[in-house]
Amino acid sequence: MDEIPSTESKKYEQSYFFTLMTRVSPTVEELLEEVHRLEERDGAARTKVLGSRLHVTLGTVTNNLTRLQKLGLVKRERYRGTRLTGEGRKIATSVLRRHRLLERLLTDVLHVGWSKSHYAACKLEHCVDDEITDAMENVLAHPKTCPHGNAIPTRSGRIVSQASTRLTTIPPCEAGTVVRVLDEEEDGALAYLESIGLTPGADFTVEGHVPFDGAVNLTLGHSKVTVSKRAASFVVVKKRSQVRANARRN
Repeated sequence: MDEIPSTESKKYEQSYFFTLMTRVSPTVEELLEEVHRLEERDGAARTKVLGSRLHVTLGTVTNNLTRLQKLGLVKRERYRGTRLTGEGRKIATSVLRRHRLLERLLTDVLHVGWSKSHYAACKLEHCVDDEITDAMENVLAHPKTCPHGNAIPTRSGRIVSQASTRLTTIPPCEAGTVVRVLDEEEDGALAYLESIGLTPGADFTVEGHVPFDGAVNLTLGHSKVTVSKRAASFVVVKKRSQVRANARRN
């Protein structure tokens, strides 16, 4: 990730803001998108976590966040992390829309692997404009979610809420269905979940929790698997009662 140009000059800041609103740089897009993901997962984005996930130094992250705050795209609170402003969220959801539609195109049309599509979409999302994004959506028949179950934002930036809970909170003997993978960025998480079949649409029953580290023992199809607490925390599910209720409404 490159550093965003300095905004010390008021004249330059206004000029850069205009450029930003008309043609956002990949650096800005990537940072705002990551803040959005961490907001959804943790409530706010921590500088240290951003640096780790974007593979840049803390100094680079801090400088870029400071400049984005001056541009009115993020709000930073000491000890509480960074959150998006309304303008920042517009840009972030636009990037997420492109990203998730690209994932659908890659998996549904090009048959790229479920766990590989995310990383390919990360590289392509900055090269696609709104016209191509709309065309992808039409060709794909307006999908509601990406292959990992996360809602695709509408063109206006609206994201449909998904009533669900983390796998780690499901008590023993309860059954449910996987809805989505909350954190696609975690290294190796998608490949691991795909290897054990814990992907959207999979039915499971919780057999118990390991007392020491909180790992979750599951019956998944005809197999019994143990999922670490960390991996299970990325998996968002619906209890079987919620699934039945939704089926009756539909």
